[in-house]
Amino acid sequence: MIGVDVIILGIARVITGIFGILSADVRAAIGLGWLLGTLIIGIIYLAVAKGLFDGNNISRLIVGVVTVINLLIAIFQLIFVSGSRMTGFFSVILSLVILGLLFSRKSTAFFTGR
Repeated sequence: MIGVDVIILGIARVITGIFGILSADVRAAIGLGWLLGTLIIGIIYLAVAKGLFDGNNISRLIVGVVTVINLLIAIFQLIFVSGSRMTGFFSVILSLVILGLLFSRKSTAFFTGR
């Protein structure tokens, strides 16, 4: 479940980053730095998703850190970017779900091999 959520969020972030970079209006409203950050986060999610399916604890740690960063970006998007509030809202919800699942008791047992 966590791996699937991470893949969905990764794809969403990559698409948002690419379309944002290609749109002059979005680049002007948000800034190229934020869009590149969004794209990089999406790529990181997709790169470590397989590790989550394999039970790799390093992948879990990377996804945890990146999800907190993603959550902060999504909150910024929700508050300050009027054209993408819905995207920000869903990213906040999905980030919270990922963090909850990633560090639940069952998940910890899976990643530590207990």
